Amino acid sequence: MNKELYDAVFGYGDSKIDPFATTEADFDAIIKDMRLGGYEITALNVVEFILLNECDTLNSIKSAIIDECKDLQNREDYCRQNYGISFKELFALEPKTDIEWDIKSGSVIIFLSGEIQFKEDAYMKVFGTALQDFCKKTGFTYVKLGETM
Repeated sequence: MNKELYDAVFGYGDSKIDPFATTEADFDAIIKDMRLGGYEITALNVVEFILLNECDTLNSIKSAIIDECKDLQNREDYCRQNYGISFKELFALEPKTDIEWDIKSGSVIIFLSGEIQFKEDAYMKVFGTALQDFCKKTGFTYVKLGETM
């Protein structure tokens, strides 16, 4: 992507703070996919697109665990022993609707929506490592009930 387009699109606010300064992402591929999908190229839409891709990854983790234990008679116990939550709790996790984001002071923050924060422990048990890796890779900050990851 050319520098003028990057500056125009990804600078955010009056002071043009770059919320993607530390993000390791293939912006050319992201912009290409966004154009194919008809998205307007804005900083907010780029964050949403990056986060939706991560939610797909989290859903893949969830699906793999469900596939691993769906036919077991003791799947509730199996999930508790191996993942720290019940099968029902796992099944109720919906990253695409539960995880929200915002840009504050030039940084991207991600967090669980207000009505879902009671599931924070379940999210950390199942997706904690994946979320930490995602935050390291993107420079986004996960905010956990007043804490940051």
